[in-house]
Amino acid sequence: MEPAASLVREAFARREEAGRALADEADAVVRAAEDMARRFRDGGRLLVFGEGGAAPDAQHVAIEFVHPVIVGKRALPAVSLAADPATLGAIAGAAGPQEVFAAQLRLLASAGDIALGLSPDGRCASVLHGLRTAAALGALTVALVGGDGGPIGAEQAVEHRLLARSGDPCTVKEVQVTTYHLLWELVQVFLERAPSPAAEGRR
Repeated sequence: MEPAASLVREAFARREEAGRALADEADAVVRAAEDMARRFRDGGRLLVFGEGGAAPDAQHVAIEFVHPVIVGKRALPAVSLAADPATLGAIAGAAGPQEVFAAQLRLLASAGDIALGLSPDGRCASVLHGLRTAAALGALTVALVGGDGGPIGAEQAVEHRLLARSGDPCTVKEVQVTTYHLLWELVQVFLERAPSPAAEGRR
């Protein structure tokens, strides 16, 4: 039993290390959430995307914002650009796989929106191209990346990069889930602290 128990302890140690590294960058998480809340308050939408194993996470993020699980929290406009295989396949076939998110963003995104890209290693060309496209449109850009951040983590067009410092893809995914849950919670906090422009106009 001891070898198996040792594997369990090592697995938790990896997660604890990555979690503590993110906790050390708590200010970065707060700044990202504050900027996201400001965009939502001004009528912006959240456009989320990720390829491969990150695609379900993009859908998860969108659902968190559109349909809050906590009663009384504000529903916010969010869409996953990774959710429609027909659209993804059509764009990839016509323009290449790196265009699958950028092409959608050119049609859907505006300067007041938020583009959030997820990548387990920071090396997803489609996510990088999508974030660059969103930045050129004036949208707020947020990246959740793993490992050393890769090209996405080093990209100047990304305004907020939140890093899951681990080479273990399972650990990266778990830390990223925690990160986007924190973003949702903090966005709600910031929105509750400051009324929307529409609410202020009714006073």
